[in-house]
Amino acid sequence: MSAEQKKVVMVIEGMHCGHCAETIRDGLKKVPGVVDAEVIYTTGKSRVTYDAGAAQVDDLVKAIQDMGYKVKEIRQ
Repeated sequence: MSAEQKKVVMVIEGMHCGHCAETIRDGLKKVPGVVDAEVIYTTGKSRVTYDAGAAQVDDLVKAIQDMGYKVKEIRQ
């Protein structure tokens, strides 16, 4: 991980199945600056690595909300 990259863990509410997790993961990967995204349905968590110069946590939260889900908690 370069000095420009950061990681964030978000707890997501509203996932009902593995397909929901895949939808969120794919949507997060489309956010400019996202290097990697992993969403785990069973834990309700996402782990995102992003380029801090190109994306901010607010961008990630907005992308999740735009897909119809809610971010309950953010851990940086």
